[in-house]
Amino acid sequence: MKKKLLLFFVLSIISLNSIFAQSRKITGRVTGADDGQPLPGVSIKIQGSDRGTQTDADGKFSIAGVAGEKLVFTFIGYTAQVLTIEGNANYSVKLKSDTRLLTEVVVSDGYVTRAKKAYTGAAATVNGRENENKPFSTPLQALQGEVAGLNISQNSGQPGANMQVRIRGIGSIGADSNPLYVVDGMIINSGDLSRLSTTTNVLAGINQNDIESVTVLKDASATAIYGSRGSNGVIVITTKKGKSGKTQVRFDAEMGSTSNLSLPDAGKPATADQYRTLFLEGLNNYNQIPANAKSQFDVPQTTTSYGLNGKSNNWYDLVTKNGKQQQYNVSLNGGNEMTRIFASTGYFKQEATTVGSNLKRITGLLNIDHTISKRFSLGIGLNFSNVNQNTPSNGGGFANPILSAYFLRPFQLAYNDDGSLNSTRTGNTNFPSVYNPLYIAQNDKKTDSQTRVLGNATLKWNIWDELKYTSYVSIDYNVLEERQFNNAIMGDGRTSGGRGYDYYTRAFNWLTRNQLSYRWNVPNISDFYVDANVGYEAQKSRAYFITSNSNLYPATQPLLTNSINASTPIAGNANTSDYTYDAVFAIVSANYKNKYVLSGSFRRDGSSRFGSSQAFGNFPSVGVAWNVDQESFFAVQKILSSAKLRASYGLTGNSAGLSNYGWRPTAGYGVNYAGSPGQNFNNIGNVNLGWETAKQLDIGVDFGFFNDRLTFVVDYYNKNIDKLILLNPVSLTTGFSNINQNIGAMTNKGFEFAVKGIPVKTKDFTWTTSFNLSLNKNKVTQLVNHAPFLNGNFQVQEGKPFYTWYARQYAGVDPANGDALWYTDGTKTATTNDYTKAQRVAGKQADPKAFGGFNNTFSYKGITLSADIYYNYGNYIQDAWAQYLNDGTQYTFNKYASNMNRWTTPGQITDVPKYVVGGVNNGQSSSFSSRFLYKGDYIRLRNLTIGYDFKDLAFLKKLGISKLYLYGRGTNLWTKTYDKRLPFDPEVGALVNNATTNQILYGVSNLEVPQVKTYTIGLNVGL
Repeated sequence: MKKKLLLFFVLSIISLNSIFAQSRKITGRVTGADDGQPLPGVSIKIQGSDRGTQTDADGKFSIAGVAGEKLVFTFIGYTAQVLTIEGNANYSVKLKSDTRLLTEVVVSDGYVTRAKKAYTGAAATVNGRENENKPFSTPLQALQGEVAGLNISQNSGQPGANMQVRIRGIGSIGADSNPLYVVDGMIINSGDLSRLSTTTNVLAGINQNDIESVTVLKDASATAIYGSRGSNGVIVITTKKGKSGKTQVRFDAEMGSTSNLSLPDAGKPATADQYRTLFLEGLNNYNQIPANAKSQFDVPQTTTSYGLNGKSNNWYDLVTKNGKQQQYNVSLNGGNEMTRIFASTGYFKQEATTVGSNLKRITGLLNIDHTISKRFSLGIGLNFSNVNQNTPSNGGGFANPILSAYFLRPFQLAYNDDGSLNSTRTGNTNFPSVYNPLYIAQNDKKTDSQTRVLGNATLKWNIWDELKYTSYVSIDYNVLEERQFNNAIMGDGRTSGGRGYDYYTRAFNWLTRNQLSYRWNVPNISDFYVDANVGYEAQKSRAYFITSNSNLYPATQPLLTNSINASTPIAGNANTSDYTYDAVFAIVSANYKNKYVLSGSFRRDGSSRFGSSQAFGNFPSVGVAWNVDQESFFAVQKILSSAKLRASYGLTGNSAGLSNYGWRPTAGYGVNYAGSPGQNFNNIGNVNLGWETAKQLDIGVDFGFFNDRLTFVVDYYNKNIDKLILLNPVSLTTGFSNINQNIGAMTNKGFEFAVKGIPVKTKDFTWTTSFNLSLNKNKVTQLVNHAPFLNGNFQVQEGKPFYTWYARQYAGVDPANGDALWYTDGTKTATTNDYTKAQRVAGKQADPKAFGGFNNTFSYKGITLSADIYYNYGNYIQDAWAQYLNDGTQYTFNKYASNMNRWTTPGQITDVPKYVVGGVNNGQSSSFSSRFLYKGDYIRLRNLTIGYDFKDLAFLKKLGISKLYLYGRGTNLWTKTYDKRLPFDPEVGALVNNATTNQILYGVSNLEVPQVKTYTIGLNVGL
């Protein structure tokens, strides 16, 4: 009996050991071998079985296994690795990268991180390495042409200027169409925060070399998690973090010069000889008109008065110059498994080619990640910048140096005979109206200094392997100090005895987010899991403004420009403005064998920017994906290496650009009476004002060839935007003329194509290429009372693109007498020389129909050649100052040299009318018409770089140098345009048409600081 009991006990132990071995839990973490970063979405399977799982957002995994079984780790862009289960229960796996593309393996939207195969949305990720050291003052400039659907236009050549950014078209009429920006999880205050400077950009404070990646979220599945702020798309910027391993020190230096882009022949200012010819011809033609018999010009006297036979200068050459550019960056990267640090500092300085235009920036970044214990980890980030700019005026301001370059006559002399600057205000050879821009640049000030601190802290608690808690807090602190001083001798401050402005802006923006993340591995179904996230988010931004204005400064003390030296205070006030957002959110994703993916998100958003009855909104989305390449039948064919079908639909909102208190009926003080404060209503408000809402459908397909060395991404989208905020007229008995209401609607439909690949890869030579094309069609579908309205020179009407030009149709010049002709209507069957009898016709659009980029990198041994090309087609652009620079209408201003093609003799065929002082056609020949609309089509070589990597040199290694790379770079080196009449650079920006309604005009040249081409030499050293 005892023997039987002993045998039974031994057999039980063996059975229990076997059962325990079969059910043993294997855990671990997968990271990249090259950088030590966790890899989410890695597929892990037991070889020879259907059991498997995937790593989570931290690269961690758990799976049941038996000693001796083999784990197979596979991930796009990395070499597969096989690991035999031994006695250990926890493993650290490092995957090596292979030749596949690595730029879009992982997508992070700021809330969750997913593998590309498990992602159902439309998003594109640009690796920060691709744009390091490019000589741009903002990271947005480097993104131009790199992402399908992302349209970026540079409004000005001013260093640090604001940019026009659109994702999948125009998103609003009365609000803003700019995307939302998220930096390291923080929803930031973005754009131009200045109130006095010509143009600034918050993102100019981010050092491109500090960026790890930029992710552009485009469809509702990607952006609905941002709720009321996701309609215009989201740009997520992630800065670099420390990596475990040997400490690495890197030093980058770059310096070079900036110069003007070549002026088109049609836009060159007239020379002294050309202006003299035009001026005298205009006088004589005027005198020959019978109706002017009693107002004849004395040509000899006028010639003398305007100094046409005297000295001259070239104003464009005087106000533009060659500038200098330099940047220096130092970074430190290192740590161990417990603590990792990335720290950097940078200095960037750029001079534009226009006098008085420059930028200087200092940046610093510190990111620390610390693993406190198996369950807790802490991350801290601090991003600091200080940007100092000098920003000359633009547009029609007489202090604008570019306006002066075109408007000032060659015979208005910049310098006196003794070499001093000419500040005389009387006489036609001096400056009675338009100022001497060189004197203004030397004696006026228009500066801003913007200091920014972006800090964040993240605490992660792995409550257990499947349940995680993340607490995040961040601040976005901006201080902007702006100063303008106009001297008392010449310019805008002359009549005030000198005037000064001091503006102080402080914005404190904080955000907190608490999130629970749970992974449920569905029982009894191998490789089937559900990721669920729920959270709460709160944000508040509070801005504080101080404004002061003083006049009458001491004329004999030009250096005393602080307002304390002025004798007459004009204004001094302070005010605050704030907004808040509250939200609860949920994100769910179900993944079966990495084959079928179903995802959904929901956000309930509340904002102080909307009416009390509409403060909260719901924003859901759903997305599906089918990775066809995971099906067994896919292996039958040998053409495609991967294939994925996806679709999404969801709702997003827009609150960008709206006043913090616009919905509130408000009253204000300042209407004083008899020395006592007075009050009146100043805003009608609308307590029912709600979100602008976009309903977006996206259908996409991703497929690859040659082991995914060549990949294609194609998307179709249909974005219906309704509840657009428009001004609706109300009875004047209310004391107001209109009210903001949710009335309008528009659509954006289009296709996006993106190709990336490594067509050639040998031992010594590699060719990497990418191409993208975006096609967008915008249409307004609903307006107030279905009635069209004018927005500058655009007509907004249902059934047409929002930015549709509304112009009289130019028919050329009458060969008989040199009069300008216009078509009487859109049929173009009859002409008239009476401007008022020509109908305005809605036709060409200002938004491009197509745009994209074509980027290539060729590497041969240590030599690398890179070229980035951007193209833009299908839009027309306007010269806002054509009336002054064409024909003789404004004859006292200089002209385009193209006026030399004017009509002079009967029978002559030309498109430039007769040159007459005061103009022909009753002075209306240069009034706005299709004559001054130009094709905006162009192709531009944005970046060309050639460099050599001094690798594998023994003496460098002995010196402790791990990397030495020398390169030369040029930007904006070549531009191809398609309209010979075009007088300016085709990449033009936006004008605020109405500051009250926030209406923006696109495609309008506004005599901005011109864009520049740069030539730089750089050196990267790694230790």
